[in-house]
Order: sequence, then C-alpha cells, then structure tokens
Amino acid sequence: MLKGSWKERYGDWALVTGASAGIGEEFCRQLAEKGMNIILVARRGDRLKELGEELSLNFGVSTREVPMDLILPDAAEKIDNAVADLEVGLLVNNAGFGHLGRFHKKSADRDADMIKLNCLAPVELTHKFLPKMVDRGQGAVIFVASTAAYQATPFFSVYSATKVFNLFLGEGLWQEYKKLGIDAMALSPGYTKTEFQKAAGLNEDVGGILWETPDNVVRTALKNLGKKPSVIHGGLNRFLAFSGRIFPRKWSIAVAGMVSKSRP
Repeated sequence: MLKGSWKERYGDWALVTGASAGIGEEFCRQLAEKGMNIILVARRGDRLKELGEELSLNFGVSTREVPMDLILPDAAEKIDNAVADLEVGLLVNNAGFGHLGRFHKKSADRDADMIKLNCLAPVELTHKFLPKMVDRGQGAVIFVASTAAYQATPFFSVYSATKVFNLFLGEGLWQEYKKLGIDAMALSPGYTKTEFQKAAGLNEDVGGILWETPDNVVRTALKNLGKKPSVIHGGLNRFLAFSGRIFPRKWSIAVAGMVSKSRP
C-alpha cells in the first residue's frame, strides 16, 4: 500500500509512544509534516503539551496528549479509552529503555520493567489498535527494535533480548497482515543521539561514524514502511548486523561486548 497521501494510506491519526524525546519526538514531527494528526504518549505531560503545540503551529495538525507510564498494568486500556473517539491508523511502538552493566549487579525489578516497556507494552497496544485497522482494511504498525537485535550484546544482554522480540514481532506481523491492508515493520537503529544514553548509563559525549541523529533514522523508517518487513538504518550498521552470518557467532558476541564495555 504505497499510493496516495499518508492520510489516504493509513487514516487521520498516528499514535506514537515515547513521544517526548528522541526518535519518538522525531516520528511525531515527520508524520505531522506528512499531514497526519498525532497522539503523543509518554510520561512527561509538560513535554507532550509543548510538542503538541509546536506540531499544531508548524504543520496545522490536531494533536492529543496522553501522559502515561506504559509500565503500569492498565496503561494500554487507559490509552485506548483516552482515544476511543479517534481512528488510530498508524501505531509507532517506540517507547523503551536499556541499562548497561553486568547482569548480576543490576536490579531484577529494573530488568522486569524493561521487559514490560520494551516487549509487553507494544503487544498490548497492538492488540488494542490492530483489530480496528483490520476492520477498516488499512493501517500500519512500526516496532522500534535495534541493531542489538542481531547478536547477543554482553553488558546489554536483557536489552538486546527485548529488541529481538521487537524485531521478530514486526517481521511476523508483516507476513500475517500484508494482504489485509496493514503495513507492519520493525525499525533497527544503531547508535542514535537521544536521551537513551543517559538513561542507559552510557557516555553522552560521543561521536563517530556509527552515530546517527533521530531525523535520519525516522526518515529511513517512513521511506521503507510498506516496502519491507524490517529495515536497519545505515549502511555500516547493516554490514555489522549481517556480519554474524559470515563470522562465528562467538566473534560477533565478543566484538559487541567490547563495544558495549567501552561506552561508559
């Protein structure tokens, strides 16, 4: 489904989780630029209100801000109720976090919250909105995975495991629903300059050829939506992700571990 405007392809409204910063914020901007109205979901209501006003002023779209902590057990239900009068045609499951460190030194509760946010929340939200898309015969769901999904990542082990979940879920739904008018896709960014680094305990003062900006990452996602089951942003990231098919897995894991350990 690639013809027509974005509203013609998917409907009037896009819902973006993790909308208050980074890749989620950029999804809001670029989808608003394409004429879609935006539902912004994140914990920080003040940031959502500020961004919503910016989108309305700059792009003439309608917005709705839904402050919500997606880790809460009833979050998906509350979000669904908050937008019950709207037709969500594009869902961006972007919210997530990681945490760098040795497994035995990290909090089990924090790892459980990571799994809830990175894996359970996208499943619950997709269950809320995908059936309605199927009934209308149009829609899209994007799952933000990571290049960490392509090999185990020491010191980021739980995070990379959650991103395998996102990758496989997006690719699987692409096959299940592509003939029903639904474009599903998994997006795998590499190192991207966002607030993720601070939350994960990574050095924020970084640079280099592997680092990208959210606008380029989102542009890659929207360019490929409806064309591929998954996309990795950046040529070098694609090479590194698929190098595991050429080299022994233990080499790829060792390299990933050295890169992760060097980040603090």
